[in-house]
Amino acid sequence: METSEAKNMEEQLAVIRRKRLILWSVFISYLPAVTVALIMGGDKGATVVAVLWLIAAGAAGVGVSFSRCPRCGQFFHMRGVTTSWGRHCQHCNLGLKG
Repeated sequence: METSEAKNMEEQLAVIRRKRLILWSVFISYLPAVTVALIMGGDKGATVVAVLWLIAAGAAGVGVSFSRCPRCGQFFHMRGVTTSWGRHCQHCNLGLKG
């Protein structure tokens, strides 16, 4: 593989890793965010935070699920209609580490 191709593949894998980091950060932030909202704003504040979190989680999940593999061009995390947020392409087994 040429150096420019390898660099391009690594950049695309870095984008997938960044999307995954955002997704897991959103997931982990749920309980602390709702707890703070309950303490500061009561039930109404917690509801607003929960709805905003749900939107963010959905958007991050879609972004990760529909990421394309730089090697085979298929969806990295999807095979058919199922999603697996594993560390390897569902089609060509390319790892996130390259």
